[in-house]
Amino acid sequence: MRTGEGQRFMTDTEESASKHRLKQKDLIALLLTLFSEEYDKAQVDSITDILLPMGAIKTYLQRKVGISYTSDAWITTQVRKYEEEIGTTLFRKAVSEEGAALGLCQNITTYEQKRHLYISQKIRTANGVFDLIRNSVEKLSSGDTVSLLLEAGSTVTRVAEIIAQNLHLLPLKWDICTHNLGVIECLGKTSPAYRNVSISVPQGKFDPVTHLILSDRIELYLGRKFDWIIQGTSFLADGKLYVEKTDEARLKAKILSECKGKKVLVLTGHEATSHLPSPAEPFGAVSDYDYIVYPAMDSGSAAAKRMDREMAPFSDILPVMIRNWSYVIMARI
Repeated sequence: MRTGEGQRFMTDTEESASKHRLKQKDLIALLLTLFSEEYDKAQVDSITDILLPMGAIKTYLQRKVGISYTSDAWITTQVRKYEEEIGTTLFRKAVSEEGAALGLCQNITTYEQKRHLYISQKIRTANGVFDLIRNSVEKLSSGDTVSLLLEAGSTVTRVAEIIAQNLHLLPLKWDICTHNLGVIECLGKTSPAYRNVSISVPQGKFDPVTHLILSDRIELYLGRKFDWIIQGTSFLADGKLYVEKTDEARLKAKILSECKGKKVLVLTGHEATSHLPSPAEPFGAVSDYDYIVYPAMDSGSAAAKRMDREMAPFSDILPVMIRNWSYVIMARI
């Protein structure tokens, strides 16, 4: 049978090879997980400082999914195609002592980039927040409402994802206020599981860099008392909290000081730093929160040591309430 011009069928060999290669998004997910796992153990300031030899990456893929890659080209081509698809740079090619290597882009500024980093750390933190909420609603009756202000950042978006995945476990109504479009995308769906979710959004202007609706007007938030207010930060230094953009910092400061509800700070560990943006004005401090939730980390890692230094001054007012293999929760006495 003849085919049209330029059309061809895969040979048996090519078809077999394609079945033994990961789908593009699965490959990227595994690569990002590997970088997160390495960060947990590494003596580095940032996950973007890590370089992984291509040989180590191929060994990891073989161990995880049983697929053997003989060439670096397939992996790097899939990385490039994924970056073209999402319209931003995530990775960088490099050379290590062991030859060709892959690192993460060192110019991370946008939400789209940030949501791909510290994957396992964000998941552990989000699970900690969800467990905190779930334990607080155990005595509520079916159909009762829990109200949340889910604020900015990709870690807060992970909290929304965990809630979305567990809606069927808690027969409650969820009253969500947010200016985070990532949260809206997670919880603003139309399938039956989402019928008990209502989302309120304040007036403002969309900022594509932060993925936020930004405004100085927060009347929507001031008009109610929330069960939980969840906030993240980009930087943590000497107990003070910072983000890159001044208008976002003003909004965060207003929410922190004026909105009513139990306030939760979510961290991944990378925020603790001595390298602050310029100019740097804090929007708040660790001591302003009722709970701090962050991932459990290898005690020997640089990230764990930095977090210990940052949290130690607050141990009297925010002692550790829960410490398990996945997350740590500090709670105000």
